[in-house]
Amino acid sequence: MVKKLTACPGWLELSEDRTSFVFMPERAAVVRQIFEASISGLGGYTIAKQLNENKVPPFGPSPKWDQSTIHNLLCNRATLGEHQPKRYRNRKEFPVGDPIPHYYPAVIEESLFEAAQAARQKNLASGRGRKGRVITNLFARIPTCAYCGSAVKFHSNGHAKSLICSRVLARLGCYRMGWSYRDFEGAFLKLVSTYQPDPKMQRPERDMLADLVTRIGGLSESNLYDSRLRIATTLKALVSELTIASAGPNPSLGKPDARIRRNGPGRYFEVTFRGGSPQTGFPVDK
Repeated sequence: MVKKLTACPGWLELSEDRTSFVFMPERAAVVRQIFEASISGLGGYTIAKQLNENKVPPFGPSPKWDQSTIHNLLCNRATLGEHQPKRYRNRKEFPVGDPIPHYYPAVIEESLFEAAQAARQKNLASGRGRKGRVITNLFARIPTCAYCGSAVKFHSNGHAKSLICSRVLARLGCYRMGWSYRDFEGAFLKLVSTYQPDPKMQRPERDMLADLVTRIGGLSESNLYDSRLRIATTLKALVSELTIASAGPNPSLGKPDARIRRNGPGRYFEVTFRGGSPQTGFPVDK
């Protein structure tokens, strides 16, 4: 006799005879969106807020998404298809035995789950996820310095927002040049908008690139937050390498305590999209 199923995660439903799980693609897309938003640096509060503003129906009986629901989903290995048997005592649940892999249809891959855990830990260590209405930096944790290989950080000094080598910010050396953020973003998005996909790129990467171009072209005040969030998450999935050479091809080291200058002549960047060849970008002509 086939055992009847009694429950399943919110992105699945039970078949009519309650002997199997039915995959719900619309809800699966929401789960992936939540994980991608977490990877981009957003906290549970902001993710829930955006889902509610976009009128995305929650999975359970609650009328709205909330921070704890997002937190629980991001921690839930059932998204990978894993089932943890449990026993209930005094209305509390306790795990029983080892998790059972491949019990449910997986809704995301292991790499996405692990990336979200790392992003959540980083948010917790720094305080909390961003809650602003604008995604200020589309390139968080992506670019590296073309000269020393260190991470390039987003640095805000009042109204002056720049991308600067982390070694420069820590006074550990490298060339004391930065690239103003708005200028760099404009140059990067211009390159993407005119980029012809490499013939050797696979279909998923070509589709992501096409979606990226569409969203860049459709940026407007009415959908600014959602479009920039999607651009940021797509860049994390699509860009395999991004190096920034703020001091140009033949820089001079200068004094170790010199003022950090921005937007020097000759600056450029090199980006490689997954499955493609390196592309070089330059500032947009004014």
